[in-house]
Amino acid sequence: MNRKEHWRLSKLTKFVVCQFLAAGACLMVILFYSPLSETLLQVNRERLVLYSMLYGLSCLLVGEVIGLFANNYRELLWKRLALSFASATLGSLGLILAVWTIEFEFVGRLAIFKIVAAASFAVFLFLNFVSGLNRGNPWRVLPIFKGRALSKVKHGVSNYADQIDWFECDEDVLQGNLLGFTKAKGIDIVIVDDGSNRADVMGLLSSGVRVMGVAAFWETFGQKIPHAEIDKSWLTKLDLRQRDPLIRRIKRLTDLFVSFSALILTLPILLFCSVAIVVDSGFPIFFKQTRSGFLGRPYVLYKLRTMKKNSESKGAQWAKDRDERITIVGRFLRKTRIDEIPQFWNVIKGEMSVVGPRPERPELEQEITQKLPYWNCRYLLKPGITGWAQIKYKYAFDIESSDEKLSYDLFYVKNASFFLDLEIILSTLRSLMKGSR
Repeated sequence: MNRKEHWRLSKLTKFVVCQFLAAGACLMVILFYSPLSETLLQVNRERLVLYSMLYGLSCLLVGEVIGLFANNYRELLWKRLALSFASATLGSLGLILAVWTIEFEFVGRLAIFKIVAAASFAVFLFLNFVSGLNRGNPWRVLPIFKGRALSKVKHGVSNYADQIDWFECDEDVLQGNLLGFTKAKGIDIVIVDDGSNRADVMGLLSSGVRVMGVAAFWETFGQKIPHAEIDKSWLTKLDLRQRDPLIRRIKRLTDLFVSFSALILTLPILLFCSVAIVVDSGFPIFFKQTRSGFLGRPYVLYKLRTMKKNSESKGAQWAKDRDERITIVGRFLRKTRIDEIPQFWNVIKGEMSVVGPRPERPELEQEITQKLPYWNCRYLLKPGITGWAQIKYKYAFDIESSDEKLSYDLFYVKNASFFLDLEIILSTLRSLMKGSR
């Protein structure tokens, strides 16, 4: 069976294509489908291209916030169309504001309508085309292990269920003609359990089959890396790009800019919430707690108080979904993440970053590290106000949920980059819009 080419595009690739589609739609409408009196026809071509690219960028940012580029291939067509239209519509506000600021003129309403219609339709067609190709040409995957390990892998990548066809082979095939089996079935990926010597890796690679370890498969399709699938050799291969002096300085400057801007913009909200806390449960307004930071160094974290006074008089406790210790105002602050705002001061002090693994309490870590030996890998980077685990999973309230969050943190530690940080920040905004945490 011949193998087909797959169209599993990365999110960055989708961004680039949709950026040019939206910008191209804007440019085409202005040049060919607008009256001569249209404001954007009066500017020079270089500035028109700049405005078009700005519109495309605005569409992308809005689209990421509202979930247009989420990897959900079971999404209904009407929902994808609605999100495409909402992205193009809200993105046009950036175009209108930029043109008014620079040209002191408004873009025509008819031109905006045509731009939104063209851009949303083009983006919708592209995303639907890619989604259709993915569903119509799934990855043909052959794991050479069975049992609970296989069930766990299948469950962990359930979001890609429409894109994966699972195959099995018996022990005779593994010991005999595995290469012939993969050719006959058109297998794309063979998953080998770590340390297994049962597969002729070189032969499979030479025939065009992709061979992946369990951890690599989790990382690619599940966007997480369970700690049970890694070992010391995995740690030695970590490329901690954020330790690079230049990248570290850029990230630090970005953290400072975001933190100062956030504190200034949210000052009225902080003042209002401070009054609400006092009225609801009295002083103190702020809550201070020791957390483990970069390389395990302790520091004092600041938050708005959301729990009743003396809520931990019996010692450190896990957070719960319906924690009776949380005040009425505290429930609102936690749901909207307003209680996290004071942590921007920790970022300014250099103890935290805007994006990174969530810091944990040293008292609880003693129990966690006994059962999760690679827990401290999270502190190879600075802890963050938000992070990959925060947008992918809920609160950790026991060892099992901490294990799940650790798998997402390990993915972030391995793949941390500017674009992943941007995706996390925009996804955090989407979570705030939904009122989820």
